Amino acid sequence: MNNLEIKTKIGSLYQVFDASGKLPFSIVFGLSRQSPADTDPRPLLVDIAGSVLDVPYALAHGLLTWHERDEKDDGKWIEVDVSRLSGVAAKEAGCLSLPSVAEREEHRMDDYTMYQCHIDADGELASILELGKNYMIRLACEDLNVSEDIGVKRWAYDGEQLPDSDGDTDHKADAVKGVSGIFGGGNANFTVVKSLSWPPRIETKMRLCASLPPSDPALMSAKLSSDFILEISVNNTGSDSITVQTRGFQFHLNRRDDLNSRHDPNEDDYRTPRIIDTTTNEPYLESLQVVNSATGQVLGEKKQRGEGPYVHYRTSRPSVEDVVTLKPGVLLVREIDIRAKFEGLEDGQYKIQMQPRVCRWWHGEIRQEADRDGRIPKHLLMVFNPALMLESQDEPELRIRDGKLDQSM
Repeated sequence: MNNLEIKTKIGSLYQVFDASGKLPFSIVFGLSRQSPADTDPRPLLVDIAGSVLDVPYALAHGLLTWHERDEKDDGKWIEVDVSRLSGVAAKEAGCLSLPSVAEREEHRMDDYTMYQCHIDADGELASILELGKNYMIRLACEDLNVSEDIGVKRWAYDGEQLPDSDGDTDHKADAVKGVSGIFGGGNANFTVVKSLSWPPRIETKMRLCASLPPSDPALMSAKLSSDFILEISVNNTGSDSITVQTRGFQFHLNRRDDLNSRHDPNEDDYRTPRIIDTTTNEPYLESLQVVNSATGQVLGEKKQRGEGPYVHYRTSRPSVEDVVTLKPGVLLVREIDIRAKFEGLEDGQYKIQMQPRVCRWWHGEIRQEADRDGRIPKHLLMVFNPALMLESQDEPELRIRDGKLDQSM
């Protein structure tokens, strides 16, 4: 085959490059076989070395372009001088396997094989990065449906041997052409930061307790029927107060290692208030799920996307009602009537589980910094932090007996 086309997309694992190295960073590629003549059902093996997937080498040899945002003109990009990378050698040979079109489960336009090129915080490329600057790396080809060299020069179908680096076989191509991905080939856009603020450990406990605890100890030890609630307590084990957003668009550092996704992964979650939200007397139960203890089956219908309070997630600033403060060692407690989660279920034993939910957060008590309109100041909206995870390992159990909830086992 004289011309093997591989459609290629590019992105970045995160929106920021952490110069301290604590947050791993990679340039992410999506590749898909596109040649009409490529009908072989076997996986295609391509050598990564010296290709666009070998990012430092690709930048030094023009397979990728590198720009930085103009500090004086936000809409302008300036080409980065990559001469300092001229001595970078291609990495050692390594293969990436690309499935055939016939074996894809998804539509051709949506099925890419992912590859990550890790960027070491102490490596050659990182040595050129400057703190505070915004960079963009993209494929040298900026026109859709136009074939350009992506640097892959050694390939073979599975079961056949790749040619030696200096050898010559029937499967050695002068250059394997590639078609740039969507959005003009995509781009890896990121900002360089010295370090990141990491959330403290949040301890979340769940337990069943009497809704109206009697004063008589003997009554307190009595078995409960439906006169109990689920108590959720959240404890900030750190040394400083933090503010947590409980509803609205949860803007935080997103791991984007799957370029097949066509929408923002935050979008699915932005209308679901967190279980610790305090703006209503009746908390939202979407974070809880009921599991059959015997079979492990998750029961109940999942709430349809699009329900819940409307928030224009890209433009709205959170209000002071959308956040809660977690002080060190001070429990935030929510008492929840969970009977609605069990309606229509058969007799049996069940567990209550909390589904993990990410939350946006800030250091300190930012409610005190609210604007006149009661919303979070604009300068806090673009604070880049790894997300705080709200989750619990507790699994309170109860039984449905004769159509009634019973805590007895």
